[in-house]
Amino acid sequence: MSDRIVISGVGLVTCLGASAEETWRGIVSGRRGLGPMGALETRPKQDKGGGQAPELPGDFGVGMPREVRYLRWALREAMGQARLGVEGDRRVACVVGTTLHGMRQGGEYLRTGRMEPLCSFLATHTLVGALRGSGVNVLAATTCSACSSGLGSIALGATLLEAGEAEVAICGGYDPVSEYAYAGFDSLRLIDEGLIRPFGRGRQGMKVAEGYAIVVIERESTARARGAEVLAEFAGVGESADAHHLTQPHPEGEGAARAMEAALAAAGVGKGEIGLVAAHATATPNNDAAEHAALSRVFGEGLGRVPVVAFKSHLGHTLGAAGAAELILSLCAMRAGLAPPTAGTTREDVEYGDLGLCFGEARPARIGATLNTSLGFGGANTSVVLTRRARGPGARARSDRRVLITGVGVVVPGAIGNEAFVSRLRSGPGTAAGKGRIEESAIAHLINARRMRRMSDYSRLTLAATAVACADAGIADVAGFAATCSAILGSAHGSAAFCEEYYGQIVKGGIEAANPVLFAEGVPNAAAAQLSLMLGVKGGCQTILGSRTSGLDALRLAALRIASGEWERALVSAGEEWTPVLRLAYGQRGLCVVEGEEGGGARGMPYSDEGGFVLGSGAVTLVLESEGSAGARGARARAAVGAGAWGWVESRERAAEAVARAAAPMGGVEVVIGSGNGTWLDRAEALGLWRAAGGVRVSSLCGYLAEAFSVGPLAGVAAVALTGEVPGLAGEGGMLREGAAWRGGRSGRVGVLATDYSGGSTGVVIDAGRVGGD
Repeated sequence: MSDRIVISGVGLVTCLGASAEETWRGIVSGRRGLGPMGALETRPKQDKGGGQAPELPGDFGVGMPREVRYLRWALREAMGQARLGVEGDRRVACVVGTTLHGMRQGGEYLRTGRMEPLCSFLATHTLVGALRGSGVNVLAATTCSACSSGLGSIALGATLLEAGEAEVAICGGYDPVSEYAYAGFDSLRLIDEGLIRPFGRGRQGMKVAEGYAIVVIERESTARARGAEVLAEFAGVGESADAHHLTQPHPEGEGAARAMEAALAAAGVGKGEIGLVAAHATATPNNDAAEHAALSRVFGEGLGRVPVVAFKSHLGHTLGAAGAAELILSLCAMRAGLAPPTAGTTREDVEYGDLGLCFGEARPARIGATLNTSLGFGGANTSVVLTRRARGPGARARSDRRVLITGVGVVVPGAIGNEAFVSRLRSGPGTAAGKGRIEESAIAHLINARRMRRMSDYSRLTLAATAVACADAGIADVAGFAATCSAILGSAHGSAAFCEEYYGQIVKGGIEAANPVLFAEGVPNAAAAQLSLMLGVKGGCQTILGSRTSGLDALRLAALRIASGEWERALVSAGEEWTPVLRLAYGQRGLCVVEGEEGGGARGMPYSDEGGFVLGSGAVTLVLESEGSAGARGARARAAVGAGAWGWVESRERAAEAVARAAAPMGGVEVVIGSGNGTWLDRAEALGLWRAAGGVRVSSLCGYLAEAFSVGPLAGVAAVALTGEVPGLAGEGGMLREGAAWRGGRSGRVGVLATDYSGGSTGVVIDAGRVGGD
């Protein structure tokens, strides 16, 4: 048996139906599901229409947020087809993509002033509701690469399978009907008033739509052992970044072509073997022109012989769901042996004479392989090849190359740069150290001033930390390094202040009041896009959203890709900004100290009591390289990334179980730097570590840094890499001794742990003992 990665189940909700089969039948019949969107929270003065999902049958998910209800429905369909019950002792992960997550709840907060809706706002909150009872127990994460998020999530799921981190990966994407997205694209003048006409002359734009798409991927042997049908082979994936513009594609399709070519190469499929191309085809002037240029580069004179379909002509642009939804429909086309039609564009209307766009009625076709491409804001490109039958040499052999940390960059309040950070550590813990916002002037010397003016704090901090990391790594030719570099970022809240300002204008002034600059810079992957633009990063760029574990998740995912040989180098970063709303939201939940913070405030010591945390901000960036990459440029290695694990449970009451799974590789480490922050998470971490690693000593950066969510755990990695030391150790009973100082001496192998309020936990071992350091 080949034991390739296959698709064993799909679930889909679109404006054409509440299942994959219903949506496919609608497309084959030439239907368009576009029309008025009654679920929009605010009615536009000129309703240009879009794609809204039908009501779900019965009372399914009544009382849940819209995105949770529909995502849960698609998940149920996919798991049912894959025969994936909750019984059994299998390792199941979930990675989904989105651009909006719970943004509708943010609108409710802005309208009512009530903090309760924000408890369903973060991407992780959406997953908790959608995955309840699913059996997911490894990683539950959300990624964003703008409109390529759906395919990007499947690429990450494949990474987990290839690395042996999971046996089954539930992947896909979603985005609900939202005034936030509608107003943003309308402010950019990208929504057409009439019928959309992909690749047509004089095309005017897209239609915004909602969608929920789930695919179950796993090894062929796993699927067949469970009696599941193999629907298609996930044959290859390619990712790239344009490094060109925040909202416009590269005019010559350079990045998109690289993603397509990489997917074909990974699949071992020749361009002449592709029987159907599912184009991104938004029907916007620049996007379609760039995509045609990319297809011409890849297929050359043979482009006209390849059937091309634009599924968005039927569905509208489903944003974070688009890539996964269109992949499911390509699978349906391959299995049915039909090339589906493109709606809205006639043969005479097509601008490009060499494009084999499908028209009229669905026609029989021999489709042995398909090519799907998604193109997102910031130049994020992802392509996937599916095949009908197994081909090639079989599953890629697992590799275990050593992954080195060759550069570190830290930017936190009162400690801008590595020297200041180390000085902070060695001065001992202090109440509310590093709290609050970092002013622009503090990092202005690290970023191009012209560029910085229009960026969110999150993007500024990420770029500042990255500038420090690149200098620390001794990268002489930054452009050359970045051209073959990828990036995975992490953030719990992203550009929170820009989102609030942008959305507040819509709530007060209507959809027509939307600010296009705030919209573009407020998307969750904005910092990744700005990083690609600043340095010229041309590899894949993704952002893990909505969790305290996001930074450590990004580190582990990037390290897995380098260890496997898929990547040679990557930038990993975590960034968080400070806003008053975040402080109030966490304060209402009893987690954040609000009253008295300005004067120092009461603050609990980690692993000792639950006095709450003080809110901070900052960013940490790590440069990761294979030994070959580092050796080729004579780089110094500060530390090595070792083994790691994930754990996820469905409730905070069982969080210690997730911690125990994440800490499983830490039995032999000298000390674990936990993510304790003076809340109930401390008890969960202490109990989980005791179960997994016995009497391992526990430390924390709490007291050295204020709470900055995804930044804190990555700062723990940075601390070990920069100094080879660990902070003051916990005393008897797992309690951290107040005032314990950063201790000298080499640390050897150190565990770093992050736990989220959702019940997820991530752990990784960092080895600073055998690679040197300053």
